[in-house]
Amino acid sequence: LINFKSQYILVDRQPTELHIWNGNSWVIDEEKQTEVKRELIKRLVDGIDDTAASISAKWTRFAEEYKERESAALAFKEANFTGEVSIYISSFATVAGLDNKSATLLILKQAEGLRTLQEQLAVQRMRKYELKHEELSEEELQQIHNDIIRKMKALAEVQQ
Repeated sequence: LINFKSQYILVDRQPTELHIWNGNSWVIDEEKQTEVKRELIKRLVDGIDDTAASISAKWTRFAEEYKERESAALAFKEANFTGEVSIYISSFATVAGLDNKSATLLILKQAEGLRTLQEQLAVQRMRKYELKHEELSEEELQQIHNDIIRKMKALAEVQQ
């Protein structure tokens, strides 16, 4: 029983909240459908950004230390691994059981690896714009989102 144009009429149950009665049958309200889809896209995009931010925050929580350590390693390498060794290198070398040259090379390799992972994370985060195509179904939107999140989490595991 619905109220249509100030008259109560008996009709089949409303299939979904997106349907409106047009006088003859239930039809999808395009405005409601568009709004629901917009909200879904926003939630999916926010989820992608939040996941990327969480991963990035873990990777960069010691960013200043990483920069100093890499800078010291570059300076030591440019000096042909001679001269005074920075505490950033020697402390790492000691706990890692490495000589200063090996520690320096490993620090530089790790710094480059982290930059590469950050670039790959940024690539995945930018894929959120794939969700802006209006012709995609809700299922396709969810699949794209899930693929992006899965790839981000795989990158996070590489860096642990």
